[in-house]
Amino acid sequence: MKCSQTRAIQTHMITYPHLNFHKTLFGGQLMAWLDETAGIAAVRVSRAAIVTASVDHLDFLAPLKASHSVCIDAYVSGVGTRSMEIFAKVIGEDLFTGERYLAGTCFMTFVVPKGSSLPEEIEPETKEEQFICQGYEARKQVRQAKRQESLDLAQNVDLTIPWN
Repeated sequence: MKCSQTRAIQTHMITYPHLNFHKTLFGGQLMAWLDETAGIAAVRVSRAAIVTASVDHLDFLAPLKASHSVCIDAYVSGVGTRSMEIFAKVIGEDLFTGERYLAGTCFMTFVVPKGSSLPEEIEPETKEEQFICQGYEARKQVRQAKRQESLDLAQNVDLTIPWN
């Protein structure tokens, strides 16, 4: 399956309800939009009910200002047996000047239910897709190590709430 066959794109206008104290897009809103867009890409490759397993890496590179638009472009950048990695780029645009800028990048992992199947590989076509996809295995190893670290941490987290 080609990366382009999994691509999902959403564009939003940045308006008052989405702003933080600095009159730029609230990061939590961007994260929700990223999860939705990346989830669509994940379903396009799996054709199954997916679950977000992790936001592996989210870099905020430039603020998204009020009255600008934000375009999220996401596609599958690697597949395993039951999990897949999605790459998303966040493109801001000053609608009055037409200037576009890279506002962020994100890698997320989604998991499919047992019994679901994923293609054996994802085929990159563009220079960008080739660059992103070639790093999949290395990022997967880092994710697996981080997952084990998180499981170890969870064994030592106290669930007592101090005020009860």
